[in-house]
Amino acid sequence: MAQAIQTSGYEEQPVNVPFPGIPNVGDGGDAAIWVEKAISQAACAYPITSSSILGEKYSSFVANGAKNLWDDTLIFLEPESEHSSASAAEGFAAAGGRVTNFTSGQGLVLMKEVLYTISGKRLPAVFHIGARALTSQSLNVHAGHDDVMAVADVGWGMLFARNTQEVMDLSLISRRAAEDSKTPFMCIQDGFLTTHTVQNVMAIEPEMMKLYVGKAEDKIVNLMDTARPVMSGVVQNQDSYMKGKVAQRYFYDAVPDILGET
Repeated sequence: MAQAIQTSGYEEQPVNVPFPGIPNVGDGGDAAIWVEKAISQAACAYPITSSSILGEKYSSFVANGAKNLWDDTLIFLEPESEHSSASAAEGFAAAGGRVTNFTSGQGLVLMKEVLYTISGKRLPAVFHIGARALTSQSLNVHAGHDDVMAVADVGWGMLFARNTQEVMDLSLISRRAAEDSKTPFMCIQDGFLTTHTVQNVMAIEPEMMKLYVGKAEDKIVNLMDTARPVMSGVVQNQDSYMKGKVAQRYFYDAVPDILGET
């Protein structure tokens, strides 16, 4: 149904919105998984509070044989740690796959080593973070930005969602921005305060998501394609290494404009 807007003359004029959203309720985990189950091909994750709920929701779809919008059967990998889950996601992305991960707190810090290699190889993965305070004088499983600030220097884009609706929207925006800029992104929401809080949300239509991000094979480079072999993850000395670091500025400089267009 056409919605109405107020003009300066206070006359209501109909405006057609092709994708107004689907009225629904859900928590931040529901919002993120609504998007990821539709557009991703796989999730690699290890459970940790407060992001465990996201992995549970995604894996339940996998257990029931769910497919994404392009009829790819979803895959869920749970290795032995968050570090390994990030490594698995790196491999999936390097092979041209559209992959995600869910983590929090110490889990995010544990995978920091791998986050550098994901951004260095320009792999457009999207990780969902339930931001959580890090263990210090005591353990705390609740919200804090200690974890995301600890990885602010790893070369990833970061988008912070303040509520369930923003989780929904930024999950999709993160994916398109990542693939258009060849820069991995984190979609961040506060642990428990958003991940587990049920709110009203306008769910994004599947048709909208399909048009917005496009098919993975058309957007992501397959570094493992034997028909187009490339060297990746090699050893470089100072001269080659620094040239490679400087060359990455090209991708980072484009991120603000790409986000603006997205």
